[in-house]
Amino acid sequence: MQPDSGHLLGKDMFTAYTLPVLKRSIATEDGAYLDTLRMGKETRQALIICHGFGGNKNIRDLVALAQDLAEQYTVYTFDFRGHGLSPGVSTFGYLEASDIKAVVQLASEDGHDRIGALGFSMGGVALLRYASCYNQLSSVIVVSVPADLRTAKAPGARRIRLQMGNPIGRALAARRYKVRVDRIWKQAEPVVELVGRIHPLTIIHGEDDYIFEAEQARELHRSAPNSRLRIFSDFGHAEQGYGPEFVDYVSGILKEDFTKWGQA
Repeated sequence: MQPDSGHLLGKDMFTAYTLPVLKRSIATEDGAYLDTLRMGKETRQALIICHGFGGNKNIRDLVALAQDLAEQYTVYTFDFRGHGLSPGVSTFGYLEASDIKAVVQLASEDGHDRIGALGFSMGGVALLRYASCYNQLSSVIVVSVPADLRTAKAPGARRIRLQMGNPIGRALAARRYKVRVDRIWKQAEPVVELVGRIHPLTIIHGEDDYIFEAEQARELHRSAPNSRLRIFSDFGHAEQGYGPEFVDYVSGILKEDFTKWGQA
């Protein structure tokens, strides 16, 4: 299995923020603790960025994206449970919906009344689970998310099922990626069953994604016909898709969604 954020390439895949940040530890409703950062423009509009499996808030491309978008919004990044500086066990986007709920609450308590969220791969799975239960987000954007992990056909998806679907595989994954995965993740329904409840929703994918094939994004879109779908060419998986075209597209979506929210 290759981690969502591609950090098998080495330590150079991680970097520090150059903007001033406010670091806080917060608790979820089920007792997990999350390491969070806040940065950027002081505004009533906030964006929460959710990393993928095996990554954290210091993935190089995620840092670059957060700092780009911090020119327009207050940006929150954080480590999901069991990742980075947040202790605990990963459930591959199942209980992580509670992590997002806690960060949304933090942003709300900070005074933001328009809150958007951007989730990459596992982070996008968790975001869809959260957004399907709570109507608290002005914009929901997911990148490189599988409609159904059980049916994804790309080589990376097959490795994920092989390594996470049994105790030996989970033990190997924990040793290799320093992330322990709880078998409870298998209890979750596929997110394709949830997306019809979410609006506004934007689905982004790469045509050559090696973890989840682009058809997974198209399947999500068919189940949420009011959603936007954008398939990029020459686009890596999840955070690896960072670049000027991606930043411009996401910025445009956020501006449109936040404006519509203000007119509602």
